[in-house]
Formats: sequence, structure tokens, C-alpha cells
Amino acid sequence: MHSLETVILLLVFVLGLALLAQRIHLVFPILLTVGGLVIGFIPGLPRVVLDPSVVLLVFLPPILYSAAWYTNWSDFRQYVEPVIVLALGLVLVTSLGVALLAHSIIPGFTVSMGLLLGAIISPSDAVAATTIMKTQSVPRKIVTILEGESLVNDASALVLLQLALTSVTTGAFSLENALLEFVILSVGGIGTGLALGFISFCIHKHAKLEPALETVLTFVTAYLAYLVAEHLHLSGVLSVVTAGLFIGHKQSRVHSPIVRMQAVAVWDFVIVLLNGLIFILIGLQLPHVVNAIRGQSADYLCVYGIGISLAVVVIRFVYIFMADTVSNQIRSLIHRAPIFPSRRYTTLLAYISMRGIVSLAAVLSIPEKLPNGSPFPGRNLILFITFCVILFTLVVQGILLPLVIRALAFGQPSTDYLSRHEVQKQLSQRALRQVQRLIDQDKLTGIAVQAVIAQHQMRVRELANAETAPLLDQHQLNQKLMLTSIQAQRDELINLRDRQQIDIELFHEMENELDRQEIQWHPVSG
Repeated sequence: MHSLETVILLLVFVLGLALLAQRIHLVFPILLTVGGLVIGFIPGLPRVVLDPSVVLLVFLPPILYSAAWYTNWSDFRQYVEPVIVLALGLVLVTSLGVALLAHSIIPGFTVSMGLLLGAIISPSDAVAATTIMKTQSVPRKIVTILEGESLVNDASALVLLQLALTSVTTGAFSLENALLEFVILSVGGIGTGLALGFISFCIHKHAKLEPALETVLTFVTAYLAYLVAEHLHLSGVLSVVTAGLFIGHKQSRVHSPIVRMQAVAVWDFVIVLLNGLIFILIGLQLPHVVNAIRGQSADYLCVYGIGISLAVVVIRFVYIFMADTVSNQIRSLIHRAPIFPSRRYTTLLAYISMRGIVSLAAVLSIPEKLPNGSPFPGRNLILFITFCVILFTLVVQGILLPLVIRALAFGQPSTDYLSRHEVQKQLSQRALRQVQRLIDQDKLTGIAVQAVIAQHQMRVRELANAETAPLLDQHQLNQKLMLTSIQAQRDELINLRDRQQIDIELFHEMENELDRQEIQWHPVSG
């Protein structure tokens, strides 16, 4: 079977799984994991061989850039303390714990190989968990911390992966040198991402490119941030994340509605495609991986997979409860309220330890051979254990997550965010003031002017009375006033986001509504 035919076949399979996930109301990543396992044992399917040197390059930049793009910087900054404690401390503790456990229970498994395995399976993946929690009554604080942890721990784990790969390849490891290299990789990667993000921002703002080219530029930024940092021997992952955070926070002010809507559609397609392909690709390799693990019985392989999976879960529980206890004591001494009001928050945060696409991409990036030409030690076993951890944490814990949430009984979550109705009211009031200012400034008169004023006055009155506001009439004579009002609403919406008064999901939803309205009134915008 030709390579193109194989890719098309895999895409059809991914699409089928997506449709099945919607039909049976199962989170897509969970079904992808099971589907990847099943497809690997279907006879007659081709073996897809991936070049380990390009796996991270192909899969990670768009996935990490997209996640950073949608991150609310204000929320991220507000909860930076727990995010850093989880994304740095927990990654390090998990990696070391897995390294020691693997070294003690797996014959011939060195500490360096264990550290490599630990770095691969240490980053959590919040996609499945947050998707499930959207249908449950869960405090927004937990979702925000999980998303921030998932974003940053990908970077810290993959920096640690680079150090572990060097250790296995050279056979030497120095803690002092590793820590120094970690700092250099991290700081350099962040600086590179900021520089390239700023350059991309200037191009977006001043170049006035066609919408299609603007979308291309977003992809170029993601891949260039990774490539430049890697070429400079810095952290490409942190560079991508930093550039994504920077551009994502600025995009509401520099992208036109057409560019934003087109880019979001293209990016959503690419992310679904990459997520689907990598799960299926590892499924196709699993039978060959299992066959290649010589000298190990199936019973022992299961023990290794289940044992390390349980260790990952237990380490997270112990670490988070200890960190929460220490944090509460410190905050009590400095007279600050605890981050979490009860242990229910800590329990849910500790339970959610799903692994996903970053671990898959990381394990597939391990080279098959060492520089001297000998096989990379334990590669197939590391790949097998990684899939076991993903299968256990994503499928088993993911399926049980709704039951855990209901058992914790959070009730109706309180929030400091404004409701959708309150946001609409503030936007309409801002629009009315801005339109009136324009009318007074340009001394505008006529039926069109009075019609627009009447529409916005009616909208403000009806929102004040909690009634549904009517749709705006689309009339060409009103274009200037309507675009002014839309821009005023957009400015107010961004201000609400920057003041942390609006949930980030509602922000993107209402921004999308304003984009559609602006495109209707000014279709040549771009």
C-alpha cells in the first residue's frame, strides 16, 4: 500500500472514531486510545515507520502553540503559584520516582533509562479532563490550574527528556550540569519565543496580509519558534509555548474577524488531525513493539505497565496533598487565604492524572539507535510502558471521572466572572456611548442615525429587564455606525478579559459573535 493511501485510510479511521465518539457521548481522546490499541491488531494493516528525529517537529509545535493561544494570560498569571508547583515540581518528582521504581523492578533498566521513561510520562494532558468537566459542576479554578499545568509541564518534561536522552546516549550524568543546562534551555527558549512572537505580532499588525497568508503566518510562527530555538540548542517547546501565549493574548487587537475565524477553523482541523494520527500511528506499531521485547513474558510486561501506571497516580496524590498542606501553612503565616477552600478541590486535582499526545510524541521521538550504531537500550519497553500508562490514566480514570466529580459534590460553582447577560449589557452600553460620541463628533443626522440609536437604546433597556435583545438590522446606510458599535463592544470585551471579569470560553464565544457581525457589515474586512 502506498504511503498516501495509508494516510487516507488512517484519516478515514480517525473520522469514524470521531463520529462514534459523538454518537456514544464518549470523549474523543479516550476513544482514540482504545481505537489505537484495536487497530494495531487488525491483520494486514501496514507498519508505519516514523523518523524519530522529526516526530516532535511535526506534532508538537502546532499542538503546543494552539494550547498556548487559547490560554487566558490573566488567569494563568493569577494561578501561577499552583501551576508552577505542579508543572515543575511534580514533573521532577514523578520523573525521579518512576526512574527509581523502573530501575528496581525491571532487570537491566538503568536509572538513566528510568529517568527517560519518567520524563516521557510525567506531563499530564488536560484535554480529556477539561472536556469531561465542561458537562459537570466543577469550579473554574480547577480547570484553569489544570490547563496551565498541562501547558507548562509539557515544556518542563520535554526539557528533562533532552537531558535524559543525553545521559542515556553518553552514559554520563551530572546533577550540577543537568540543572545548569535546564536553566539555560528554559531561559533561552522563553527568550527566543518572546522575540519571535513579537516579530510575528509586528507582521500581523503592520503587513496587512491576505487572510489566508495571515493564517499561514500563524503556522510559520509556531514552527519557526521551535526550529530557531532547537538550532540554538535551546528549548524549542518553551519557545513555542511562549510565542503562543504572547500572540494569543495580542490576537484580539491585531487580527481581523475574517482572519480570526479562518485561522480558528484551520487550526481546529489540524489539531484534531494530529491528535488522531498519533494515536493511530502508535497503535500500528504496538504489535511490532511487543514482538520485539524479547526475554520478557506477557505477565511481567503487564506488571511493569500496571505498576508504573499506579505509581504515576500515587505520586501525584501524595505530592499534591503534601504541597497543599505546606502551601496552607505558609499562607496562614503570612495571613493569606488558602488557594483551595476545601480538600475536595485537592482531591479532584490529584485524581486527574491523564497522559496523552505529548507523551506519545515524546516516546516516538526516541532514536532507534545510539550514535555508535547499537540499538537504543529499552526503547520498545519504554514505548510499551508509555502506552500502558496512557491507556490506564486516560481510559480508566477518564471514564470514572464523572463519578468522582459527582461524589465530591461541588454544587453550583461560584465564580467571580460576569454572567453572559451582564457582559452583553456592558457591551451594549459601551456601544451606545461610542455611537453617540461619533454622532456628536461628526454631527450626523438622518433616519439611519436615529434607527441605530433606537436599536441600541432598545437593546440596553431589554438587557436591563433581562429580556432577549433583537438581532441587529443589516442596512448598508448604517454600516459606519454599526461598525463603530461593534468595535466599541470588542474593546469592552477585551477590557473585561484583561480585568479577569469574564470566563475565557465565554470571551472567545462572544468574540466570535462580534466577528460574525463585523463580517456581515463589512465583508471586505481583512
